Amino acid sequence: MKDIDEARRAARKSAADVERAREKAWRVFFEASGRLQGILESRLKRSWGLTLVDYNVLLALWETPDHRLRMSDLASRVVYSPSRLTYIAEHLERDGWLRRVASPNDRRSLIACLTSQGIATIESAAEAHRQIIREYLLKGVDDEEIGEIVRIFSAMGDRLRSEEPKGR
Repeated sequence: MKDIDEARRAARKSAADVERAREKAWRVFFEASGRLQGILESRLKRSWGLTLVDYNVLLALWETPDHRLRMSDLASRVVYSPSRLTYIAEHLERDGWLRRVASPNDRRSLIACLTSQGIATIESAAEAHRQIIREYLLKGVDDEEIGEIVRIFSAMGDRLRSEEPKGR
């Protein structure tokens, strides 16, 4: 009986240890992610007048072959609601980084296009972004650990995408 009680206590302690480790994983991820985003935001704002949100929108457009996407596709790619993206696009358009044009195939749809100023800005900002990522995220991380980071966050992204409400 004593052995069974000790085994139960050990199992409860082990389960509690696992739960604490999981909570800690969330906390350290959240803190590190927040700090990294703060560093990125500060640099982008100071050097180019961009927020991290602005940067993500411009980058998504820059990564397409012709630097243009339907607004609904862009919203999906950057994981913003259509109304939030419309608000962001309005100010990016005012600042001369993108323009919105009617779709030739569907007059109800708008297409966001990078301007030449937007292309120059994102190319310059993207290089600084890569340097910050190398310095603050990847410094001291070996190739095997990078592979593990990719594996973990790819799986997490897949799970989260499958949980997203439809019609977002």
